[in-house]
Amino acid sequence: MRFYGKNAFKEVNMLSFIFVLGLLYHTYTDMKSMLLYDKVTLILAAVGLVRAWYEGQLFDAAYGAGIMLAIMLVLYFASRGGMGEGDVKLAPALGIWLGLEQGLLCLLLAFVSGGVVGALLLLCRRGKLKQAIPFGPFLCAAAVAAYFCGKEIITWYWRMFL
Repeated sequence: MRFYGKNAFKEVNMLSFIFVLGLLYHTYTDMKSMLLYDKVTLILAAVGLVRAWYEGQLFDAAYGAGIMLAIMLVLYFASRGGMGEGDVKLAPALGIWLGLEQGLLCLLLAFVSGGVVGALLLLCRRGKLKQAIPFGPFLCAAAVAAYFCGKEIITWYWRMFL
């Protein structure tokens, strides 16, 4: 099955379906109980490795996983527990799927959207300054955007700002 249009969407296959399904499950569990289950993350990583091997992108997957893990570990230790361990574990699995460029885009989109939602909650007096907000849904939504439209978003970004 293919989506046709402005070439914004990749071919949708069973591996992509598993990717999106796993991210939807993570979004649900993180919003419900602020948990990202390791088994789901491991399944995402394993299927991502199969996909990367099949497409000949193992090195890009390794770079994406390593850089995303490094960034999230720095944020985890800098936030002193403000960032959950599940988010840190999910990031390299997403890096396997997205590679380096799209993985960095994923993190950018997740942090910007999470920051906007957090600011709106504060402005609307629906949240408190130290209130925990699940970050997994932002990571998952950003991962889907980066996976299916990442190259187009990156191209647009460079045209706008350079």
